[in-house]
Order: sequence, then C-alpha cells, then structure tokens
Amino acid sequence: MSNDGKIDDQMPPAEPQAASDTARMRKDSPLHNPWGWVKLRFGLGPILEHFIFHRVPKRVPWYFSAGEALLLLFFVLLGTGIFLALGYAPTPEDSHRSVESITLEQKLGWYIRGLHYWSAGLMVVLIVYHMLRQVLVGGYQPPKEGTWLVGVLLFCLTIITSVIGYTLRWDERALYGLTVALTMLNYIPVIGDELVRIVLGGEAFNDLTLRRLYALHVLFIPLFLCGAIFYHIYLVVLHGVTTYEERKRDDIDTAHEQIKLHERLTESEKTGQDFFPYQAVKVTTFGLGAFLTALLLTIFLGPPELYPPANFTEDSIPQEEWWLYWYSALIAYLPPSIAPAFYVLMPLCVVSLLILLPFLDEKGNRGARRRPLAVASVVAVIVSLVWLTGIRISSPWMSWPRGELAALPKGTQLTAGTSKGHVLFTQFGCINCHPLGERGSGVGPNLAGYKFRLSPSELENYVHSPPDGVAMPPYPGRRTPQELKSTVEFVLVTQTFTRKY
Repeated sequence: MSNDGKIDDQMPPAEPQAASDTARMRKDSPLHNPWGWVKLRFGLGPILEHFIFHRVPKRVPWYFSAGEALLLLFFVLLGTGIFLALGYAPTPEDSHRSVESITLEQKLGWYIRGLHYWSAGLMVVLIVYHMLRQVLVGGYQPPKEGTWLVGVLLFCLTIITSVIGYTLRWDERALYGLTVALTMLNYIPVIGDELVRIVLGGEAFNDLTLRRLYALHVLFIPLFLCGAIFYHIYLVVLHGVTTYEERKRDDIDTAHEQIKLHERLTESEKTGQDFFPYQAVKVTTFGLGAFLTALLLTIFLGPPELYPPANFTEDSIPQEEWWLYWYSALIAYLPPSIAPAFYVLMPLCVVSLLILLPFLDEKGNRGARRRPLAVASVVAVIVSLVWLTGIRISSPWMSWPRGELAALPKGTQLTAGTSKGHVLFTQFGCINCHPLGERGSGVGPNLAGYKFRLSPSELENYVHSPPDGVAMPPYPGRRTPQELKSTVEFVLVTQTFTRKY
C-alpha cells in the first residue's frame, strides 16, 4: 500500500513464507531432480567438468587411446583378481590345489582365471606399445616430462606384478620363474642379498615366501598402481596428448609454447571439442577392442596350463610366460659367462634410459616424420621382439619336446637300445639345444662328430649333474637309470656321425 492509502499495483503480492520454503525444499529433493541432487551432494560437478566434459583438441586418432584401454584392463584385473582371491590359499601346501580347484571345480572358475591371465598379458603388450608410440612422437617433451616419468613407474609396476602373478600358481614353472627373478635380484650390487632375503622372508624358501608374494600382488602393488594411474590421468588431462598441430610445427620448443598452443587448440570451436561424447567414442572403441581380445583368448585358449606342484627335489620345467619369450631367446644366445650379469644389467639399463629420455631429447621435435632416430630405434625394438619371440616359439629349447625325431644320416642303423635313446633324446628336449648335423638350434655344441669324448659312465654323470657354469639343466628324478643309459648310448653313436649331413 502506498502513502496515499492505495494498493500499489506495481508490487506483486508476497508469497506466504511457508509456501516459499516448501517450494524450495521440493526443488531440492532427490525426487524432483535426482541427478542434480547426486551431483551436488557427492561433489561430482568439478569431476565432470575437468575429466568428462573438458575440452580436447580434435584430430586425435583412435590409436592414441591405449592408455584408456590399459585402464579398462586394469579394472578387469581388479575384478577378476577379487574373485580369484576368494578361492586362493596363499600357502605352499594349499596354493596349487586351490588354483586347481578354481580352474576345475568352481563354477566359471576357468573363465575368471583365464580372463585374468590374458588381460594381464595384453596389459604388458599394450603398455609397451603405448611407450613406444610416445617415443615415436616425442610424447615426453616439455611439459610432459612428469607424465612420462609416472608412466615409467607404471611400466615397472606392471612388469613386476605380472611376474609375481604367475608364481602364485606354485607349480614347477612358477618355481622356475621365481628362481630366475631371485637370481636377478642377487646380482644387484650391495643390496642384492638383502632384497632376496626380503622376498624369501629368510635365507631360503619358506612359508613366508608365498605369503609375501601374495601380499605384494594383491595389496601393495595394486595400491601403488591405483595412485600412479589416476595421477597419470590427471597429468594427461592437464597437459594433453601430442596433437597433430604439434607434430606439424617446428616452433614448439618450450613448455610455455606447448601450453599456449594446447589452450588455443582446445578453446577454439574449429580445432577443439568436448571429450564427451566425441573423444570418448574413440577411447571406448580401443578399450572394448582390448577387452574383447582378452575375452576371445579366454574362450578359445582358456587359462594357462597348470604344471605339477612346485618341489625342491627335482628341477622345475623352465618355461616362461609368452610375453617374455623374447628375453629367454636373447639369454640363450649369450655366452654363459655374461648371461647372469646380463639378466640384471639389461632391465636396469632399459629403466635408466627411459627415465633419462626426457632430459636427453629436449629438442622439441614432435612427430615421427621429424624423428628419424626415434623411428629407427622403435622399428629395431619391434623387429627384435618379434624375431626373438619367433625363435623361442619355433626352436623351444629348455626341455620343450618336439613332435619329430632328430634327423639321422641316411642308412644309419640303430640297435634297440640306441633306438630308444633316439626317442628319448627328442622327448627330453636334447635336440632343442644340441644340433645334429645341420639341424637344430645351435644353443649347445653339435654332437655329430664331437671330438671331446667321455666314457659312458662319465657322460651319464655329466648329463645327470652338469658342472657349474654349464647352461644345461640337470636331470635327477626326471629320468630312470635305464632311460639315462639309453640316451647316453645314442649320444655316443652320434659322435661317430659326420659334422654335416
């Protein structure tokens, strides 16, 4: 009402206070606006803004999304690992039996174990691909040095936990792998012995050994991985990926110049876009492809073969995981005098080089076309990995049997005993190391026409327990005395063959 006593038509009638409060409460209720309620109450706004709906440059190819595929595989490993942990017993007496029970007795246990196994292997392959691609384009150059170094940490943790994972089966192959890993640790100067004691929980294998490996695999390393993964993602969102414009230009030398270019690309309507849904589609495509690959490998190949339980009285079957075949082939071709040191020096040199790479290559050349040395290095690494892996598969030394008998010179007549030795020579993998004539891998000496002769008893002792420093597995408990005698008889006959046939 105005001063003259008339009602002011300009002023709206005031709402009753109770009705106004009720309307506001209704709008603020989870039933009226459930998404808004959840977004506000759980603080999802900043997360969505900075990680889901943030701006990214256009023209980012789908194959740049290996990091997101690795994240999906990591979640698959976490999920399947939880189910495996429900049935696994981390003790030397029960671990092998528990894995066998998961595989053969528990419903879909074979599927869970197989998916865990193949996802882990694909994660190793993808993280190597991811890092090699960064080397190609200079993805560690300013200001992405921190992103790269966290990635190197992720690489190391992934390899370590993958190696530990297959030792938890506690079969013969697991014991072999663990022995190799401990040997590598033992060669590390100054702290090697102490590292071995920490892993073993004492001076030798005991009940604590498997428990410590289990705790590392399911608790400590996954926790470090989670923290490093999400910090790595934060850095990728902050600094972006190496864009097409960066690879095309040659005037981006400093971190400040890259940051300015990245801001200009993302803010422009012409060169930038929202991460969701545009880039998210590419990310999902790569991730689903990796997951489907693991799924198909699980369905058609199943979980890894479970070998007999680990024991300390017989030699374990020396067979590594498929993603380490190349390393086994490389070691097999090295002279025995340097192979032990190489076991340790090569991983240390590789990790050291990866750490130093951002500081050694700061020229600002981004993109494969302007990085011929990087391209040549990556191609050499890929060719070497594939070639050595092929050698390991086609010439499986280390006691892998072959389907065909060792070739003999034409017209060779064998007695009953030497004929049996001929079969055993192949079945026990001798031919995989020792060539006869012109056939065989050449890891060991050619036995055909071999001039250094031993008596039958001396040769039996040599095969049974090879001297120290000889890269040959001993055979106590793996052959009967008669089998050993027949094999030795055949070897003595091969020494009468010509060197080449």
